[in-house]
Amino acid sequence: MKVRILTAMVLLCILTVVLMFLNTLLLNAVVGLISILAVYELLSATNLLRFKGLTVLTVIQVLVLTFLRTHYLWRYIIPILFLIILGYFILLIKNFGAMKIEHLAMSFLFSTLIPLFFSCAIHIRDDHGVVKGGFYLLIAMGAAWLSDTGAYFVGTFFGKHKLAPKVSPKKTVEGSVGGLVSSTLLILLLGVGYTSLLANRGIAVQINYPLLAVLTPVYSVIGMLGDLSASTIKREYGVKDYSNIMPGHGGILDRFDSLMFTLPAVYATVRHIELFTFL
Repeated sequence: MKVRILTAMVLLCILTVVLMFLNTLLLNAVVGLISILAVYELLSATNLLRFKGLTVLTVIQVLVLTFLRTHYLWRYIIPILFLIILGYFILLIKNFGAMKIEHLAMSFLFSTLIPLFFSCAIHIRDDHGVVKGGFYLLIAMGAAWLSDTGAYFVGTFFGKHKLAPKVSPKKTVEGSVGGLVSSTLLILLLGVGYTSLLANRGIAVQINYPLLAVLTPVYSVIGMLGDLSASTIKREYGVKDYSNIMPGHGGILDRFDSLMFTLPAVYATVRHIELFTFL
């Protein structure tokens, strides 16, 4: 537990630095690094690292999808993916017999969805700016991690009914409900603190708290689905943790699987719904 807490404190310090320099390429670099490590962990878990050419192509794909700015990404997404897919099939032809089409399918899925989902953090910043975008990022992270923490403590003391025993035996229905409630309350408090902090800097903002209270549990449920999805892959391939890169927490995907799903959920909603307005 001490190692887990110490690692969490280090991660919190890194997160604070990233938020302080949100309007720089530091966010892109961190998202790119997380995406590469996450894809690497999945390739390792599914025994695809033995194909070196495939590994190199997936890394290139992750970097392109992460560092291409929003308006360029959506404008050129089809030709970009065409060239990448062309590269995959060249590898399949070159390694005919040893490499199977399902290997390409898994690699393409991992190296497309992971950077696209994580890079929603960059798109949120690019579309909404540092102040508003920073708040939306905090919502995504809070829905992922606060619900997970709340579910852990509530499930430990009150959990009786298993949520998904074959995929994640320790998760309970009671813990999940506790996670939803705790994340909602804490994110509402976060909104109050964020507006107060901005007010002290002379920036007047208004947060739609009723809508935030409705959307936060939705984000948290999506985050839980992300957690269960990553656990399903681990169970299928007999992996306990994706890696040991973060002592006490496991791998990147063990810690960021929920966030990988809450980021696109937040990005999709705030493109059409205003939770945060300047006065």
